[in-house]
Amino acid sequence: MPGAIRPAVAADREAFLAMWDDFVATDPDEPGNRAMGPANWARIGNGVLHALIATDADGTAQGFLLYSTFAFTWSEGDVCYLQDLSVRAEARGQGHARALIAALADIGRTKGWFKIFWMTQANNATAQRLYDKVAIRRDYIRYDLPLADP
Repeated sequence: MPGAIRPAVAADREAFLAMWDDFVATDPDEPGNRAMGPANWARIGNGVLHALIATDADGTAQGFLLYSTFAFTWSEGDVCYLQDLSVRAEARGQGHARALIAALADIGRTKGWFKIFWMTQANNATAQRLYDKVAIRRDYIRYDLPLADP
């Protein structure tokens, strides 16, 4: 059962790193460096990347959401890119992911963002069932232009 959604704090490091390892294992086809957990944690600590943590009723971390914001050329308000969202396998289906997205939307409304956007794999039907309930699906196609090794 969901507990709270809150910004990540220093004490979340080990739980985040364990959840990160589980998260990157779910998509073996996504190009990138799966060992980025510690570097991402450092980015959270220096404010380059932002993280929300979902906890259960006992306060145990059950999921995370990573996001960044930037100026958007089609709006006076910034946009938020929801980069990663993951919930521990044993905690899925309990509302953590929906609560993380709702908390991010609350932050965005407070800060005057224009929108939040994210991507998911075409075969991730479970995530899409949630996303179709909370957002508008757009028909964009993603292109990657690799410039360096991850």
